[in-house]
Amino acid sequence: MNHNQSFAEVSASPQPGRGILTTHVISLRLPSVTDAAFRRSAANAAMSVSAGLDWLLSNSFSNCQLLFGLADCPEALDAKLDVRIPNATFEQLKSTAHQLGMPVSVYIRKLLYHYYTAKTLKYMRSNGHYTLAGCHD
Repeated sequence: MNHNQSFAEVSASPQPGRGILTTHVISLRLPSVTDAAFRRSAANAAMSVSAGLDWLLSNSFSNCQLLFGLADCPEALDAKLDVRIPNATFEQLKSTAHQLGMPVSVYIRKLLYHYYTAKTLKYMRSNGHYTLAGCHD
């Protein structure tokens, strides 16, 4: 897939009434099957979609190099995901994606696609926290 065929909008959004930037809006396209699986997982965990993405991202950064070698999803980008993530998560995402040489939208899409659809990634508990890991047959 050509990265120019996808898009991501990232903008700062002030918290109502406070004027302090506390979250960033992430908007990206992804396959509807991946979007549906992600939304189901968040609902099953009694989390909002935003909180679910924040958890997945925050626990991916320590082993983010796994995403470097994975292809962007080959399926049609027929769904749109709009979420708000905390500033701290966005700053780490931006830095990590830059280090890997990819846009933040591609980092998120690869993470969700390879975790929920291709099942080439998983999260494992290690030293009291979760971290991203590869699935080996």
